[in-house]
Amino acid sequence: MRTTSTIARTIFAVTLTGLYFGPAIAEQIPAQKPDKVQGKCGESGGVSFPKTGPNSTYGCINPDGSGIVCGGITKKDKRTCDTFLQPPARLPTRYESGLANRAKTN
Repeated sequence: MRTTSTIARTIFAVTLTGLYFGPAIAEQIPAQKPDKVQGKCGESGGVSFPKTGPNSTYGCINPDGSGIVCGGITKKDKRTCDTFLQPPARLPTRYESGLANRAKTN
């Protein structure tokens, strides 16, 4: 009986976490040139970070917390960029946080 309630609480906590962090999931797109990323970043008022070497990354973080990261070490990394949406608009409530904490400890 106790195992069933622990499993139910864990599933509930994972579901809450998924709903909470769902908007932050990244989307992979074809690579963008560093100049284009930096230009769009400047237009949006974001902060860009440049490529610093042959296998480095470059990208932008916008004022709303969304952004893009391009480049990397592997062939796939060099051909793609990962975009991410803004973080959730609110922090979890005390009740939601307590549910997640109880699920972890049981």
